[in-house]
Amino acid sequence: MSSHGRILCIGLCCLDIVAVCDHYPQEDTDQRCKEMCWRRGGNASNSCTVLALLGAQAEYMGTLARSHETNFLVSDFKACNVGIDHCVYLEDKQTPSSVIIVNSQNGSRTIVHSSRNLPEVTCEEFLRANILNGPYQWIHFEGRPNSPDIQKMLLEIDKHNRVHAKDECITSSVELEKCRPEFAQLLDKADYVFVSKEFAMMYKFSSKEEAVNGFNDQLRAGSVVICAWGETGAVAKVKDQPTVCSPSFPPCKVVDTLGAGDTFNAATIVSLTSGASLQDAITFGCKVAGAKCGISGFGGLEKYQMEICSDQ
Repeated sequence: MSSHGRILCIGLCCLDIVAVCDHYPQEDTDQRCKEMCWRRGGNASNSCTVLALLGAQAEYMGTLARSHETNFLVSDFKACNVGIDHCVYLEDKQTPSSVIIVNSQNGSRTIVHSSRNLPEVTCEEFLRANILNGPYQWIHFEGRPNSPDIQKMLLEIDKHNRVHAKDECITSSVELEKCRPEFAQLLDKADYVFVSKEFAMMYKFSSKEEAVNGFNDQLRAGSVVICAWGETGAVAKVKDQPTVCSPSFPPCKVVDTLGAGDTFNAATIVSLTSGASLQDAITFGCKVAGAKCGISGFGGLEKYQMEICSDQ
């Protein structure tokens, strides 16, 4: 895949301790699992992995604790060809971690997360890293508790774009996944807004179509809202324009749904940066996310890189 710049994802990187079980365990029982492993996790971190597998120049920015777990995380970023040059390393902090139970019967994942004491990246750190003068064509933000700082960073991108030629502008996107009311302030701040089923349901929307139409008035002119809704597929809508939709592409057997949403976001973004239409981009996102559900982890998704190249 060719692109004129790098794709930067800003958000969480954490340690995932994944236990694959024959079935979801009953409370207060002792059972063996089929497999247990460490994985690098976090939405922004996962999306970077998929971007790199699909041939993009991917970079992660976030905070990292100086801890023994971080050695594993950094090694895995390098193994996956994900840049981390602008990460902020913090002393006397702990690495966020998740314990995840994957039910091998249906591929469901149950996550228990601890953010520990690691702060989120700030707008000051973003500006200090001189990101806006870097080789970036797209910057994607994972909605995190630091939404005021995310808003400031998105506004800095807008300021940059207003004084630069079109081919030097940076496209922005934000993912609103968690049910946090304060995320509403981000709906009109990015070029592309990815809203989750859970976030949409917080607003009483009962379908992906209701969601994108319901959020339409809160978007800024020309921006796009995208909503994936599990097995029913995804829809997208440019503000005040008709919706486009894609079905889901479920695998023959669901193995592991951990990171499926992060995969959809990454595949959609990489397709858009390659010049695909919005319709084709979300269809590609659904296709790659479906494939991810049929495998453990992300290994194997690189085969879809050829599909991007053939569509150019």
